[in-house]
Amino acid sequence: MPATVRPSRAHALWRSPALGVLGAWLLVSVVLHLAWEIVQLPFYTLWREASPAFIAWAVVHCTAGDGLIALGTYAAASASVRSVDWPWASPGRGLAVLWASGLAWTAFSEWRHVYDLGSWAYAETMPTVAGIGLAPLAQWVVVPGLALWCLREWNPACRTRSATPMPSRDEGET
Repeated sequence: MPATVRPSRAHALWRSPALGVLGAWLLVSVVLHLAWEIVQLPFYTLWREASPAFIAWAVVHCTAGDGLIALGTYAAASASVRSVDWPWASPGRGLAVLWASGLAWTAFSEWRHVYDLGSWAYAETMPTVAGIGLAPLAQWVVVPGLALWCLREWNPACRTRSATPMPSRDEGET
């Protein structure tokens, strides 16, 4: 009798719907964060002081960091809501956790890098709230909200859920 071939756990994880949702979240988030990083450049001193090559490196570096933060905040939202499917199952609660964790990390990171490490500096044009740049704080409100909207609108998982028609009030009444 031939032995039955079972897919490995790693193979099953790789093909899981959860990984697809996480991958879609990461892709949408990174694209939006890249755009935001480019647009907010004039609010930092490197825009006027650094070479184009260094500016490009900084944008790529910061966007990669944003991608990691996006994964971490998505994981925090998933843990809080107890579902990796929170963009459809509980979008309001998940987004609230995502905003709170993203803003907390951003405030800490901006303070540390600007005032403690001196990794970057704000230009005079950067509006601040309690000494923290408004542009990076707004980034972690606007981008996750937009990413959630994109995920819900464009992700096939969402279309599958919405493909099942909701029964109308009249259908249940006899």
